Amino acid sequence: MVALSAVAVAVFGGGAPIASVQAADPAASGATTGAEVNLWTYYGDTGAAAGCVKTAADDYNAAQSAYQVKIRNLAFTDFNQQVATAIAGGTTPDLMIVDNPDNARFSAAGALADLTSKVQEWGQADQFLPGPWNSTQWDGKTYGIPLGSNTVVLWINTDLATAAGLDPSKPPKTWDEFATWAQAMTNKDAGVYGTALLAKKDETGTFLFLPWILQNGGSIDKLDSPEAIAALAFWRNLVDQGWAPKSAVNDGFAEIYQQFTTGKAGMMISGTWNVASIGKDAPDLHWEVAELPYTKVPASSLGGENWAVFASAKQQDGAWDFLKFVTDPAYGTKLTDCMGYMPSRKDVLAQVAAKAANDPTMQVFLKQMESAAARGPLPNWSEASAVIQDALQAALSGQKTPEEAMKDAASQMSSILQ
Repeated sequence: MVALSAVAVAVFGGGAPIASVQAADPAASGATTGAEVNLWTYYGDTGAAAGCVKTAADDYNAAQSAYQVKIRNLAFTDFNQQVATAIAGGTTPDLMIVDNPDNARFSAAGALADLTSKVQEWGQADQFLPGPWNSTQWDGKTYGIPLGSNTVVLWINTDLATAAGLDPSKPPKTWDEFATWAQAMTNKDAGVYGTALLAKKDETGTFLFLPWILQNGGSIDKLDSPEAIAALAFWRNLVDQGWAPKSAVNDGFAEIYQQFTTGKAGMMISGTWNVASIGKDAPDLHWEVAELPYTKVPASSLGGENWAVFASAKQQDGAWDFLKFVTDPAYGTKLTDCMGYMPSRKDVLAQVAAKAANDPTMQVFLKQMESAAARGPLPNWSEASAVIQDALQAALSGQKTPEEAMKDAASQMSSILQ
């Protein structure tokens, strides 16, 4: 069993360590209300993340008196449309938290402030990991600062694995081994699948499936290649064999988490955000994590968000001042710990690594981050992602063969990439 160690709690949140993030009351500290810096997030339907960002804003507001960060939390599903409407109407806030693949979209549209000169003066760009930093770049300029990162790994129910005659200390490292494990842990009479699969028709579906294309040496600009087709065929076979549920085409992170924590799935592919909650939601569950299996090269998804300042912001200087505060090594891992993320800065990530030196769970996540690939950057990433989602849906539902689905996807993708 991999218990939720003290290090994991401190790194990913939960329990007492988060309480240490709480800011002093601005009024009690003598802080005065300064110029408003308006921040939009898409955490309106995710209370935990919204609370973490509020704490960071409270910390900043208590630390100085020139500016006061005010937050508006919108729903994830409506966020990009509301931002686009605000841009068209000239009513944008000063600052937003944006999903990292969408950064290029707003940068290319001219909606974001060019932070290149501020970053050069700051002199800390080289401290950010290449993947997250690349997501802030467009046309040779900087249009954001990484907030934090996450990735996904393989989660294994060790009791189910042992009962199936598998050795949890030797997790599957290849696709063939993964299929063997999925078959062995499937118990159709008990309604237990060897693995859960997330193939929902939204960005999370792309987020989970794209690494498998990359693991096999494929790429999004050649979706009709044998490598890309084989990745989709592998997923299709898991469903066809009954080793993964047919509901995969509708299942998101909440569904696969429930399947895994209730013992209805022997494995799942999910991320850092589960570490803090799984001990509370399933205290009797014995589990461990492992790097994703692969065929040719290790690959996972790079998730996370960026801070972005709007070109029409009334308080660009205030927004930038807040960004320097919340991403500074002195502020450390407070925000990312609370959100269940890993820092995007190398020097702050080193703080996590030091705390996690004897934590096998965190060591797996840190290792997997080395092969986490960013989506894009493309100004029309949402269109490219939709093509991958459609192929995934068509193949796993049986409407098309994997080859047909990927050839159709390749035809659509070529015009999008142009």
